[in-house]
Amino acid sequence: MLVKSYKIIEVLPCLADVRKIRVIAMISEDVSEVLPYINAINRKAIYIKNINAITITEEGKLITIHPRKIAITKLKDKAEAKELLDKTLKLLNETYERKDEISPDYENRERLNVLDLYKLLPKTNCRNCGELTCLAFAASVTSGSISIMRCANIFKAEYKNSREKILKLLQSSGIEIPSNLK
Repeated sequence: MLVKSYKIIEVLPCLADVRKIRVIAMISEDVSEVLPYINAINRKAIYIKNINAITITEEGKLITIHPRKIAITKLKDKAEAKELLDKTLKLLNETYERKDEISPDYENRERLNVLDLYKLLPKTNCRNCGELTCLAFAASVTSGSISIMRCANIFKAEYKNSREKILKLLQSSGIEIPSNLK
């Protein structure tokens, strides 16, 4: 076992949603060596080698793991924070125990920028995807809460070039796309 415990040191309003909270917890051990292994097993992770941090998405929440702390956003309460912290410690410990079976990945992956995706969308604001605007749709896709497949317009012939660019962007940022579109 690598990490034995954590202690919540801050509970703050969430910057993304004022109805939610964000939490910062200190962890008992340095987890630096495990981060490239998590990067290898979670293709959706955003790993930034030069600051030695990795961000993963879990149930629409962003979990950023630093060497000695974990920050989680978009939480409804402290109980949910504890649940996700426990789950994150489990991930860290299980990855550490399996590290001999995993090739570490030191490749930086960046989070897909909402505006980069939005610029490539049809911008019809048709709402067929379930979102009010194409910008809201882009934000939902980049957060991983909905699939690009929900935008029927992007799959029309006239948007072929944009679609190809979108699929490359999604793939390079670790967002899964259906295998028949690759």
